[in-house]
Amino acid sequence: MRRIVVIGGLGFFGAAAAGMLRRERLSPVVASRRAGADVTADAEDPVSLRAALRPNDVVIDAAGPFQQRSTTLIDACVAIGCDVIDLADSFDYVNKVQALAPAIAAAGVRVLTACSSVSAVSAALVRLSGVQSPVRISAVLAPATRKTATVGTSSSLLSTLERPARALRGGSLIEQPAFGQTRAFEFPAPVGRVSARLAESADAITLPRIWPSVRDVDFWIDTRRGILNAVLAAASRSRLLRSAVRAGHDIGRGLTKRLGSSSGGFGIELEAANGVRSSSGFLHPTDSYLVAVAPAVLAARRLAAGTFASTGLVPADRHVDPWELVSYLRGLGITDFGIPGNP
Repeated sequence: MRRIVVIGGLGFFGAAAAGMLRRERLSPVVASRRAGADVTADAEDPVSLRAALRPNDVVIDAAGPFQQRSTTLIDACVAIGCDVIDLADSFDYVNKVQALAPAIAAAGVRVLTACSSVSAVSAALVRLSGVQSPVRISAVLAPATRKTATVGTSSSLLSTLERPARALRGGSLIEQPAFGQTRAFEFPAPVGRVSARLAESADAITLPRIWPSVRDVDFWIDTRRGILNAVLAAASRSRLLRSAVRAGHDIGRGLTKRLGSSSGGFGIELEAANGVRSSSGFLHPTDSYLVAVAPAVLAARRLAAGTFASTGLVPADRHVDPWELVSYLRGLGITDFGIPGNP
């Protein structure tokens, strides 16, 4: 088995990935710039990365927020000879990684970018639907904010307010005010009906590369609290209010952890060329965040064992076998809905 190194392994999602790997009887190396890690490594410091990583390592990059990241880690891994799996949700970050495709291929390494809910789970759900030529893919996130209101996730959310949200409309990228539009989505209990707001994600880049038929791709978030949705929508239009929200960031995060939602889910609404619409996804009363980490864990397991076939910059629909993902999540107690049949 190859060595698996989790960068950002002391953060919320990095620690979750490391814990899930240990349950798989693997022994990940936890890397962080903070004290207490197995090795010291900073995703933005090439010197520390060269010291921490070895050729043939499998690297899980969980060092968010990716909205503030450069491709320093990818560059280092290409030079050293490591495969990389990242949990990136950022449109700009994934766009920068896509531009590195020739260098990644030339180095003979594998890079799985956006190997999380965005975009690996989105792509898996499309594959599971059986729709060959989708024309619209709308992803909806209803986070379990009592657990996921961390410094990294809240910083990521606030970063989306700094500029208009990008989405694919009619085959072209357009910009709309972040949190300015609303879409209803029906999850099963315990999540139920949500009123999500328009945000942006890497799906608008990754999914049309897999399905050229797609004309519309967008991403929606419901913080599960109507007042917070309204505040974020207003902040996206006001620099002064954005500054106030950032100043109260720690207080707001603390309140969210106490008063936020325990349950959460992730799903997609899919439209086929004949106009037929369908919805599918995953949810859990307390641990829905595991959905975001599972694809990276499964991909790392296959890479470490030498059973991962794809090479170069790997498309999101090849990050994980869709039915393997469903089976794995079911084993974690995650409930799925709208997935037709069994393999």
